[in-house]
Amino acid sequence: MKIRWNHINRGLVLGLVLAAGTAVYVIAQNAAFKKNIPEISDKANEICKEIVEANVGDNREGVQRKLTACLQDDFTYTKNPMVSEDEYYGAENKSSMLFSVENMTLDTTGCDKVTSVEYKQISSSVSKWGIDGANVQVDYQVTYECYGTPMLLCLDGMINTKWNIDRDSDNEMMKTVKVNGSVNMVMFHEDDTWKVSTISYEDYSKISVEYPDGDKGGEANEQE
Repeated sequence: MKIRWNHINRGLVLGLVLAAGTAVYVIAQNAAFKKNIPEISDKANEICKEIVEANVGDNREGVQRKLTACLQDDFTYTKNPMVSEDEYYGAENKSSMLFSVENMTLDTTGCDKVTSVEYKQISSSVSKWGIDGANVQVDYQVTYECYGTPMLLCLDGMINTKWNIDRDSDNEMMKTVKVNGSVNMVMFHEDDTWKVSTISYEDYSKISVEYPDGDKGGEANEQE
């Protein structure tokens, strides 16, 4: 009986030691994560701005190359591969974003131009995702000044302005395309920086088009 109790006591002590060690590890991980929140938030904002601003240009092949470079630099393949359920709910990863850019319809007439882009972060919040990831929720507004009907890469996917502009007008007319949306970005630390693993929208983006004469083109169709 004495030997049995000794064995039980040793087991209890070992269990308590392991529990205490786990608790200390979790506390340390949470403290380290909280310390990194400003860096994560800033990096997410930087990535969002880089992506939308890469749409600027009148050489659409050059824009395509810029967008590809942004995605290559700011996204990662190594974590959190998407499953079919993720795709159904509007999630994008590096492969799907690159595929969209590679298959952009490129204007060959010289009519399609994006002269400027303004990105505005309305709000953001950062929470822990899994063991070493972060989920960044971003509400944003993007304003594109453009001519023609260029394809635009926004944060939750591609916008085909030829389909979205609700007005029969000259394709060469100047227009302002405004996008209001909200996305969740799952990010991981890689190569001394934070990169995006997946990005998904919470709701369809709201897209509106305005023309220089002040006549609003109307709210465009919601995006998937």
